[in-house]
Amino acid sequence: MVKRNIKLIDNLVFETAKENGLEVKQGENLGEVNGMIVARLSQSPKPFKEIIGEILNNNGFDKDKVKDFHERITLGWGHHSIEQHANISVAFENMSIIGTNKYFENKRLAAYLERSTRYQDFSIPSYYIPKEFNDELKKEYVKVIDSLFESYAKVLALATKEITKNWKERGKSNDEKTIQKKAFDCARYLLPTSTYTNFGMTTNSQVYRSLIHDLKSEDNVELTESATELQKELENVYPALVSEKVSVADEKRREHKNKERKIEPIKSGNSKNVKVGKYVFENIQNTVKLIQHTQNAGQLICYNYLIKEGYNANKVGDKVLLKNQEVNYEEILGKVFEYNLVEKKPHRAAEVATYYFDTLIDFGAGRDIHRNRMLTWIDSNISPEYGFAIPHYLNEEAEQEYLRAMEKAFAFWIKLVESGISKELAQYVLPLGTNYRVLYSVNAKELHHVAKTRTTSHAHFAYREYVHKLCEEVKKVNPIIGDKLPDSYESEV
Repeated sequence: MVKRNIKLIDNLVFETAKENGLEVKQGENLGEVNGMIVARLSQSPKPFKEIIGEILNNNGFDKDKVKDFHERITLGWGHHSIEQHANISVAFENMSIIGTNKYFENKRLAAYLERSTRYQDFSIPSYYIPKEFNDELKKEYVKVIDSLFESYAKVLALATKEITKNWKERGKSNDEKTIQKKAFDCARYLLPTSTYTNFGMTTNSQVYRSLIHDLKSEDNVELTESATELQKELENVYPALVSEKVSVADEKRREHKNKERKIEPIKSGNSKNVKVGKYVFENIQNTVKLIQHTQNAGQLICYNYLIKEGYNANKVGDKVLLKNQEVNYEEILGKVFEYNLVEKKPHRAAEVATYYFDTLIDFGAGRDIHRNRMLTWIDSNISPEYGFAIPHYLNEEAEQEYLRAMEKAFAFWIKLVESGISKELAQYVLPLGTNYRVLYSVNAKELHHVAKTRTTSHAHFAYREYVHKLCEEVKKVNPIIGDKLPDSYESEV
């Protein structure tokens, strides 16, 4: 009788090398080796260790053999599932927040974690200066960005006092760390998108190569330079799969960009605004509009659930029948949304109900919530044209400081755009409290997860409100499904 054997591939590699009297250094070329080992399973009945032994030579792994395999099979034949077995983690330091969140962290099949503006003090200025700006613009840019950091520090101190006072009156926690965290939540709206941050990313060569394609195809020096540096670093592990030869730019992609520089602020009628010359940029907080959704979503979910769980159900028109009787949709939906009690996740059938939202959200909140990647997130440039948000806990002095800072940043943004700088590059001067437009397409299962994690009291108040509004929109069209979403939203103040 054969014995079941479950082991880490890395451990099998090291064991096999040791058994053959060889020393394999962890890291170098191991990513491509793992991919080749798994790929050989489809054509070889041999156990893992024998497959591993076939690509060893006196120097360790036969690098030429591994490289040739990936160039011919993985890349040449397009068998990209092979390289999905070759994961590696990369550390990035001193990247702009906008470069990190809007361009690097947009790959669905990757994991990211970065320095948080919610738990750390960013008062000391540290930021990226776009190389595309001329010397005169750079000087003015530095003055504006430095002033944003000064305003951040002022608002941070004022918000701390206001939160301490407010919470004392309401009988809430007086723990200094909790108060400080909430103050960071408020002050971060003033951090420029050019602020330096650090982050880690874990994924496979296929995703890294796709990311490098994307970054090299942008008309942005920070992104193209970072892509080149990333490719050089990854080539040590993926000499074939992320070589300079295959990690190229798509120059045609730049032709898709809208080159117009007309400034058109949204008008919502809010009297609280920032005026810069002839332009009026309004305070707009988290607008959410459901513009399309799956018809008969409840019936579709029930039908998929019953088929998956072994029932001989039928769908006739809008009705789901079981033993020629229409099913009780509310009862079955209850089972669907209480399916996985350990992880508190719905049944996969909930994925067939999709909701498509047109929204406005401040970039600070958006950069947090876009990390829920099992959905489709399409965003615009960050722009005062879409308005700006104002955080809670700002007394009159703090709000005046906040609005003055926004006005200064928006005025320089206008100057950049009117001087011929693209709106995309002009984003670097904008504070995190500036809005952008997000088209948000999500299924009921993923929205259940988003609501569960993003509406709790621990979450930032901006995206708590945003996700709450998403759930409320679902309730309007699918009340039963909407009521199953774990929306625990409570107003901050």
